[in-house]
Amino acid sequence: MPSQKTKPNTHVAKTVALAIALPNLAFAASTESVQHLPSIQSNANTETSFYAKESSSSKRIQPLLNTAKTTQVLTEQTLKEQNLLSLQDALATTPGISFSAGEAGGTLGDRINLRGYDAKNNITTDGIRDTAIITRTDLFNYDAVEVNKGSNSVENGAGQVSGGVNLVTKMPKNKNEHLVSVGLGTDDYTRFTGDFNQIIQDDIAVRLNVMAHRNTYPGRSEDLKRWGIAPAITFGMGENTQFTLAYMYQKDSNDPLYGVPYFNGRGVNGLSPSTYYGFKNLDQIHIKNSNGLFKVDSQLSDNIQLHSVTRLSNISQSGITSSPRGIFCSLEGLTPVAKTNANQTGYTSCNQRGRYIPDAQRFGFVNNITAKQFANDTNLRLTFQNEHIKNTLVTGIGFSQEDYTRLLGGLLFNSNGTRITLPSTDLYNPNNYWGGATNFRASEYASGSMNSYYGYIFNNTEFGQHWLLDLGIRFDRTESQYTSQSYSATTQQITATSPASQNANLFSYSVGLTYKPIEAVSIYTSYANSQKPTMDAANNPCIATAVGNTCNTKPESAMNYELGIKWEINPNLLFTMAGFRTESNKVRIQGADNSNTVLDGKNYINGVEAGLFGQITPQWDITTTFAWMEGKYKQTTVGNVPDYQKGNHVMLVPTYSGRIWTTYSFNDQWQAGYGLTYQGKMYTSTQTAQNNRFPQIQSEDYFTHDASITYKFNNNLNVQLIGRNLADKTHYTNLRAGTSQHNSSGFALPGAGRQTVLNINYNF
Repeated sequence: MPSQKTKPNTHVAKTVALAIALPNLAFAASTESVQHLPSIQSNANTETSFYAKESSSSKRIQPLLNTAKTTQVLTEQTLKEQNLLSLQDALATTPGISFSAGEAGGTLGDRINLRGYDAKNNITTDGIRDTAIITRTDLFNYDAVEVNKGSNSVENGAGQVSGGVNLVTKMPKNKNEHLVSVGLGTDDYTRFTGDFNQIIQDDIAVRLNVMAHRNTYPGRSEDLKRWGIAPAITFGMGENTQFTLAYMYQKDSNDPLYGVPYFNGRGVNGLSPSTYYGFKNLDQIHIKNSNGLFKVDSQLSDNIQLHSVTRLSNISQSGITSSPRGIFCSLEGLTPVAKTNANQTGYTSCNQRGRYIPDAQRFGFVNNITAKQFANDTNLRLTFQNEHIKNTLVTGIGFSQEDYTRLLGGLLFNSNGTRITLPSTDLYNPNNYWGGATNFRASEYASGSMNSYYGYIFNNTEFGQHWLLDLGIRFDRTESQYTSQSYSATTQQITATSPASQNANLFSYSVGLTYKPIEAVSIYTSYANSQKPTMDAANNPCIATAVGNTCNTKPESAMNYELGIKWEINPNLLFTMAGFRTESNKVRIQGADNSNTVLDGKNYINGVEAGLFGQITPQWDITTTFAWMEGKYKQTTVGNVPDYQKGNHVMLVPTYSGRIWTTYSFNDQWQAGYGLTYQGKMYTSTQTAQNNRFPQIQSEDYFTHDASITYKFNNNLNVQLIGRNLADKTHYTNLRAGTSQHNSSGFALPGAGRQTVLNINYNF
């Protein structure tokens, strides 16, 4: 398969490279000595309350106050006080994010939509790409979740159209500190975590995090179980050179969260959101997440610092699932369908009243995946200054090797390979037990690989006390391959498909200018691009067929413009506000000749986001964010093909969304907290020929309320009672929308119902 190369914009490349190089050439001739640092200068999160002053990224040069882009950091305290356990729990408190359902409606993996664009492959751990499509169910071994918003390929590589999410691993600290927490609650909630940090020699520290957890999904019946362990050791603690070895293992045994039927932006009238439509004795998902990390930080001289992270991971997820597909025939003899101009009610007649006639194809569905990765990122930080200018340059290289396999099949087959016909069941109280035959039949096996090699330069120049200029460039080379084969259900005979391969050269850049009228205020503007090849991860193949070929298509590209202000109201309180526009002007769509896809698609997202993080007073803490967004499709077809979606709103973009969490300490013993989440309406369909250009469907908006009460017995012991979704509001989170068959119809996972948890925390 011929490789495709993206020709960099040489004029832009030369201009940015020259701008980065000039300050350093000048400083080489005349520099003053830089103050000697006695130990490693870490970019780990330094937070007061809910305000993280720095990013953990070694590529970030300035504190967040002086960084020309929007970054929201969910600190360890933010996660603990709100009892945010999973990655989705955490991201649900961030505006501008929505969640989609996986294949056939299931939530297989973290399906994140960030500012209107798919971000499932935009997750990093300690700055290293982490593209395994698994559900990250627990944050027990992470200090923070960093949400970087706006095009960010320059920092994290392929994709990153609208930003990405970085998980910050817990590392040993230079102090003795131990914390044990036990949680008990409704829905069979039981949880134990331990975080033990110990200095074993003057320059050696170890840290051990452990977790065991079980609960039933609030408001439903799915059982969720997991445990994990994460040891780490640091040599050279407090010295100029530090080496850290860390390892994490987590195992999950869960019932699949496949939710309920969801049509036309709503749950189906008369059906309880707690109903389970699968087979509990068959359905299961098992996850094994094993990863190791080797980190080096070294102060090589007064103005040169080395940072290197190597990550090795081996992840597997095996699932047997049953999704709610079929005919849902109500007692009135009506079954829901997608609305069209020909059927504006969203219902059609059916014969078996009060019965659910399941689609056997997606019952007992087997989906087993493995994802392995070996990656390294190494950079040098160089600082130069004279009496007028201070310049800091970060330059680095890295590589990532990703390997992926996937086996699909089913269990509900007769011994001769014919599919079992499932009987109908009570629509309102369906049978959840399968007592018939089970015979595994494979349907598809696929394997993919992606090797990435990259280099980057980031430069920050401070001109006096008022101006800062940030420049960044990055070049990625990706080499990807994907093969698959299908199986006959009856004979299991193998039919191989054409192997797919794609190579791409990606050039990314960013520019930011910050003006500081006073030390506590930053007014900034920034511009950045993104590059996204069809195969942006080992699990995401291109299509090598003659019709609809995507392997021969160059990478998609997008630009992000941002104008904002950050104000440190007091040393512990930060206000941020920014307006942004993300333009995707080269999006893959079907070509006029029905062969290769072409980059003629266009869409955009406009928005405003504001936040307040930290301490208003020593007793009053707050973290609150709010966003408004609007997106439109500008072009989705070429040639003479009617463009029904032109002017439509981009799907799964909440028009308004926000979250507030605030706590107040009445005295040394008592603290109360309150939280409010709002998720606005989202479009779940587009206009198509199939639905006769029926107007776009919107989902329902919703509010949820949370609260907590904490009592502190002494400096070592406290208890916290926290309630989530206090009003027990029925709402839907992971939406399966815009499918090719139904467009506005699919499946959705109901959001967690009311839950109460008592946490007992003891530190020593």
